[in-house]
This record gives sequence, C-alpha cells and structure tokens, in this order.
Amino acid sequence: MFEDLKTAWRQAVENFWRELQGDAATAAGQAPGMRREIEHARSDLTRLEKQIEGAVQRAESERGEAATARRRQDMARRIGDEETARIAGEYAAKHEEYAGVLERKVDVLRAERDLWRRDLIAMQDALRRRESALGEGPGASETLDEEQERDEREFSRLEQSERMRTAEERLEELKRRMRTE
Repeated sequence: MFEDLKTAWRQAVENFWRELQGDAATAAGQAPGMRREIEHARSDLTRLEKQIEGAVQRAESERGEAATARRRQDMARRIGDEETARIAGEYAAKHEEYAGVLERKVDVLRAERDLWRRDLIAMQDALRRRESALGEGPGASETLDEEQERDEREFSRLEQSERMRTAEERLEELKRRMRTE
C-alpha cells in the first residue's frame, strides 16, 4: 500500500513540475492542472498520515501484548511453572520484536511525511510565483495563500499531536517498566 501511495505522490509532484516548466504561452492554461496536482499531493499526504496513525496504534497494541506476556511469564515463574514461563517469554519477545519493527516503520513514515510536506509547500510557492508573474490577479494567489496557511496550521497541529502522543507513549512505557520491576 505504501509503495502505491509513494508512486501516486511522485506522479503528482512530477506532473506539477513538468507543467510548471511549460512555456509562458501555455502557462495560464496549466494553473488548473497544477492546482489539481497540489490537491492530489495534499490527499496523498493525508493518506500517509493515516498510515502513520495505524502503525502507531499497531505498535502500541504489540507493546501491550508484550507486557501482558511478560506479566504471565512472571506469574508462571512465581508458581514454578517453567514451561508456561518459557512460552510466555517467547510470545513477549515476538511481540516486542514486532513492536520495534513497527516503531522503526513509524519513524521512516514520519521522515517521508516531512519530505512530502516540504514538496507540497514548494509546489504551492511555485504556483503562487507563476500566477504572480503572469499577472493572474490576487484571487488565485490569495486562494493558494489561504490553502498554504491552512496546510501549515494543520501540519503544526499534527506535529503537536504527534509530540503529545510520543510523550504519552514514553510515559506508558515507563509505567510498564516500573510495574515489572
């Protein structure tokens, strides 16, 4: 799924820059297509955000499963059931490993998202400059400015939300460690 999303992103960005490079005679007619590519890029960015959220939730779930398995392992050891303790330990290790993979995936997806955001902002700036150079009037540029401001507010909100979620994840991890010690 991510590869399909990446391909769609690349196509939108490449189409935008190809249209931007067109000659001045056809430039005015290209603005609607360029706006469409910006909308496609914005939509792809939203889909990537949803993938990140899903991966974060799966990682949290795996961490929870690992913690449960560790508790079962400890309980089994306390009653002398080494076979159950061994099996619970294996399950915990598998869940911890998968959680680690998902957390690395989240890091990579967030880095990709940051690159895409910069691409989107560059595209919006380029379109604004093109419209300004062609004297298409303030209407289209104002709309683009409003879109960019909206995107920047949304990006800021998402980044703040992500920081809060990361802090909560760290707090929960500390609580789990304190319970198991």
